[in-house]
Amino acid sequence: MALDLLEEVKPLVRNKIAVPGGPTFSAACFEGRNWSLAPLQKAGDEDKNPDLAMRVGQALHGLGAQYAYAPSPVKFNGKIIYPIAMGETIPLWKSVLYRNAQAPADGTWLPGPKTAGIFSAGGCSMIAVTLRHEMIFAHAGRDCVIDRERIKTRNHKRGRHHESVVNSIVSALAPAQYLRRHLRVWVFYSIKPKDFLHKLADEDPEHLKYNVPAADMLPQEYGDACGWVDEKGIYINVPTIIKAQFAELGVPSEQINLEHAYLADELPTTRNGGGRYLAAIVRHT
Repeated sequence: MALDLLEEVKPLVRNKIAVPGGPTFSAACFEGRNWSLAPLQKAGDEDKNPDLAMRVGQALHGLGAQYAYAPSPVKFNGKIIYPIAMGETIPLWKSVLYRNAQAPADGTWLPGPKTAGIFSAGGCSMIAVTLRHEMIFAHAGRDCVIDRERIKTRNHKRGRHHESVVNSIVSALAPAQYLRRHLRVWVFYSIKPKDFLHKLADEDPEHLKYNVPAADMLPQEYGDACGWVDEKGIYINVPTIIKAQFAELGVPSEQINLEHAYLADELPTTRNGGGRYLAAIVRHT
């Protein structure tokens, strides 16, 4: 039965990357709307949610992962934490999941072969960054990349120390400026800007508190990289903002890859009915 199920748990999208002078890894998305990892927070939760635990375990095994780190990105705080901070050990099918709901974060290191970073998503980008043989993966939704509080208050107040998870990744991997020219960056599986309209009218007033200043400020800060603005609102392009942020911090533009930056139409987002698919980065070497 398990082998039959394993054949069914295949990614809708998989991209394998060989980094010159660095690791080989895969990025993947698994189709469906019920991949939320919220029920799996601590040891014992696999017994309460056996179907989910089996599916996640089989998905990881199919990608070649034995150990998976799943930071809790619910705060969109842009933080990168060490794998050791995820001390809750959850056995899955032929793999182990590590979590810590008490230490919300968007990313972590992938320390070696057969390690994975995973999260359940609804259109958020995923970033992989390498410095030689070091590697970080991160969840990179809009509010991880753009400080929401700063936009809403038009620069009068900041919501966190760093503007973006990008700053946190660069600080973690390459605190010295000269190291940044050796970073290699990939952005995966973001909601397309055409599907990410932030309306300027006929919208919830709470949403307008963000949308209106975003339509003013983001073009000034990022130019065309922000997406585009028309009479309806701003269509935010998260991957090109990510690229602009890495470039501003000193990463060569040609080492920031957007080839696989946008999400397949079959996958759910917050703008097409919702649901959660599974996104993963698996390190092979």
